[in-house]
Amino acid sequence: METVKTATFEYLIGMAKEEPEGGFTFVLDGTAYHIDDVLEISRIAEKHGYIVIY
Repeated sequence: METVKTATFEYLIGMAKEEPEGGFTFVLDGTAYHIDDVLEISRIAEKHGYIVIY
């Protein structure tokens, strides 16, 4: 049986940490990403198999 992973967009955005030099650090399932805009989070979460709830 496959596990279904879901997360709300608001929760995922809350996980992003703003960097002083610009952009954000976002960690999901142990993988860190440096992103320029929090809107990139949905695409990253979907790559990890999450269903994002808006």
